[in-house]
Amino acid sequence: MAWIKTADPDEAKGKTKKVYDKIMSERGHLANIFLAQGIDPEVLEQHLGLYQSVMLGPGPLSREEREMIAVIVSAANQSAYGAIHHSEALESVDKDPAALSKLLKEFMAKRESTREKALLAYAAKLTISPKDITRNDIKDLRDAGLSDEEILRANLIASYFNFSNRIALGLGVELEEGKERTYKY
Repeated sequence: MAWIKTADPDEAKGKTKKVYDKIMSERGHLANIFLAQGIDPEVLEQHLGLYQSVMLGPGPLSREEREMIAVIVSAANQSAYGAIHHSEALESVDKDPAALSKLLKEFMAKRESTREKALLAYAAKLTISPKDITRNDIKDLRDAGLSDEEILRANLIASYFNFSNRIALGLGVELEEGKERTYKY
């Protein structure tokens, strides 16, 4: 599950139990990324709130666009955990972790609109070489028809998934299998 101890859902108490119960009621299962953070329920609760805000809350990008950013960032980070989870949410890429080496190129090739290509190019660049982002990258997004509110949300989602991928990669969070990976997206 992870390289550190986790708070077992069946034995969770106090704040951890409260947060786990909330996740279960909203998502149907406890993802390993959340279980890995159960020993620090205050941070887990804040993490969950940020996820819900950027991915599920009202905002200027469609749910599909949000999931595309999640996939492209996770693939660029070579995070099988994030890429597979959000590929499943998007239902558009191979679920085999061995396919990650091809995922970034194939995923980009499947996108046809200028808007999608601009969003994904920005998210990939912000992930791979954030210091190289310039005003021209923002201009490219505007030229593709994105508003400043949409650009901000794209930045927040890409930044969130860089954060989340590093939790998964840095703690050895394993991908759930079978019905344990069935979530309400």
